[in-house]
Amino acid sequence: MRNYILLILVCFLTIRCNSDENELTPSRADRDWFAIEDSDDPVGHELYLLYEKYNLPVFVNDTIGQEDRGVDYYGNPIVYYYVLNMNYTVGAPVTDNYLRSRKYSLLQDVEDQLAGIAFLDNYLIPALPEGMYFNSILLLDSLYEMRMSSSGWGVERKDLNVYKGVMTLAIGQGKAIAKMTPEEQNKQKGLILATLALDQMEDDQLTDFYMVSYDSEKKFSYYQHVVNYAPGAAMPSAKCEVYGFLDYDSRYYAMNEGKDPSQWIYYTISQAEDLEDFVMAFFRYSESEFKEMYVDYPLVLKKYEIIKELMTGLGFV
Repeated sequence: MRNYILLILVCFLTIRCNSDENELTPSRADRDWFAIEDSDDPVGHELYLLYEKYNLPVFVNDTIGQEDRGVDYYGNPIVYYYVLNMNYTVGAPVTDNYLRSRKYSLLQDVEDQLAGIAFLDNYLIPALPEGMYFNSILLLDSLYEMRMSSSGWGVERKDLNVYKGVMTLAIGQGKAIAKMTPEEQNKQKGLILATLALDQMEDDQLTDFYMVSYDSEKKFSYYQHVVNYAPGAAMPSAKCEVYGFLDYDSRYYAMNEGKDPSQWIYYTISQAEDLEDFVMAFFRYSESEFKEMYVDYPLVLKKYEIIKELMTGLGFV
């Protein structure tokens, strides 16, 4: 009886395996959607040359390929479109408490597309640190976020120069880039690199930077405090550069205009805002330009040296 049962099981498995083999379908897993092929189209040809030069796929359309996949039950053709999902992420939410949506529009004009490709070739891609990898670059017309305002009332638009997703690095403001002078494009490159650099830095790397704006004797941080001329003020009125900052809270600009710095009242910025200011300045100015502008402010110069060391370590220098 036992042998009889085993024989039935063997027959069943044999029939099942044969049935499975007859129903095999192509997995389509072998197609590389990010490979760029040459084209007679001027834009397509330039994208191919860029791919050959840098081994980095660049696209001007978020739909990067399509594939016929037979017909449905009713005989209608099934076409699969492979679309770059800029917001695709792994293991983390795509929004924060203030972000309501992230939107973009494609760069439609051929001349603008060619100018954007030239910008990537002449300015941005050669400046990327060695080892910084992206699955692709998507060149866009506009790129922006709709965020809750700082007051909590209403939604504001924030234009972005770049957004780093898992599937692609989205480059915004392509139409504006196409009309920029070489000097302006070089500055735009700096803004993009600064955003990428900020994304690379870890909190434990920034302790020394933040400690520059700290009074060790009073055990007092200069971040997010009021500077005023009241007697006994913890932070007496002075230019923000004295405390190691490049800027201060813009809500107080009007109160300080036309006044002597000894009579200024303002609110200092956060650590995140301070870091962004210095990284942006690092890419905007040469070292000699920066040091000449802030020669009278030792705390600013000290922060600059720390940022320079960090940027070197990340491969941006």
